[in-house]
Amino acid sequence: MDTTHSHEPARTDRNTVHTALVVAFLWLVAAAALLFTNRDDWEWPYAVFSAFLLIASAATTFLVVQHTATAGHTPIPRFAAIALAILATASTVVAWAFVLWAVLLAAGYAALAVTGSPHGRRALWLSGALLAGVGVAFVGVTAKLGPAGDDNNYGQAQGWGIAVACVLAATVLAVLARSAAEAPAPA
Repeated sequence: MDTTHSHEPARTDRNTVHTALVVAFLWLVAAAALLFTNRDDWEWPYAVFSAFLLIASAATTFLVVQHTATAGHTPIPRFAAIALAILATASTVVAWAFVLWAVLLAAGYAALAVTGSPHGRRALWLSGALLAGVGVAFVGVTAKLGPAGDDNNYGQAQGWGIAVACVLAATVLAVLARSAAEAPAPA
């Protein structure tokens, strides 16, 4: 039997479920730290936000690669999807460039979901979570919600979008962890 093109889901164990919940918590910590960046002393909260954003996105990328993995040979499109997800994760270093890293991460997670096992298609929800945050930021900035800021950029509206993206990503990870925990063990 040739298993080089098998599309069976990768084995999910309890550690993966617990890791997904911890990563969901990291996204929530990033969102919470962001709430404190609108104060006079914003440097430390922003540094905490940036660090947790990078850690959460890296851990999420690892989980999505693992969750969407297939047994057997890895085709070139899958390698390209993994490379895109890694590039997207690296882009979170510039945490202030929300649209850049959110769209890249959404594209990376979507590419991983599409090139991975059919079992891993739920990872597309992460793309939707990040793009929903971009939508909130776009609406907020376009409607000129919140104070204009020093550069007239409505940074608070962008912060709302980032917070929505982080909270929705955490929610999706919790749902994925729950569904993985309830899935029957592979034979």
